[in-house]
Amino acid sequence: MSIIVLIGGGHASGKTTAADLLKIEVTKTFPELSVKLIDMDNYLIPGMINESRYSSSKSTAITVSNEVFQPLKPSRFDFKQLKDDLTQDETQLVIVHGLYALYDKEIRDLSKFKIFISSDADTRLIRWIRRDVTSGNCSLETVINKYLQGARAEMNDFINPTKEFSDVIMPTGAEANAVGLIVDGISPYVGKQSHYSVPVYHEEKKSFYELN
Repeated sequence: MSIIVLIGGGHASGKTTAADLLKIEVTKTFPELSVKLIDMDNYLIPGMINESRYSSSKSTAITVSNEVFQPLKPSRFDFKQLKDDLTQDETQLVIVHGLYALYDKEIRDLSKFKIFISSDADTRLIRWIRRDVTSGNCSLETVINKYLQGARAEMNDFINPTKEFSDVIMPTGAEANAVGLIVDGISPYVGKQSHYSVPVYHEEKKSFYELN
């Protein structure tokens, strides 16, 4: 059974960056350990969300619209397939990152370490704009409308509540020092894995630790 680390958080909070940094640091510390990254976007169910429904109109982006848009919900992800893949994976350390990494209880129970990346809404929106607009993937109006018409409500209704399931909260996004502390936290599990003896057990719910 793999050591599973979950990294959840809001849109453009730094989940992918944190996962990449964690893989690099774990590989440096334990060079013989096999490590895999799993992006939850790979488990989006095709056809669940019609992206064209989210307007690219400039007027919509700066005004309050009465138009009803398709809500963003966790049901657009295939949690069952992700769980099946995790239980069959033979990689020693698996890092799952995504909006709903901490959402499903059965997946949480499989994990050893649960991380939530917390960041204020303004910072996440700015990061989202920098990521998608400056790269040419989306117009500014499209990003703003996706946020106003779907992502903001999704964050409040579904994603932010998963923070309570975390062992560690990273309050300002992916930071190298925080990632280093996380490597220290998972080291005991890695030590067991290196001896090919990783018992599957579930810790009792404990208070999360917030990295400053």
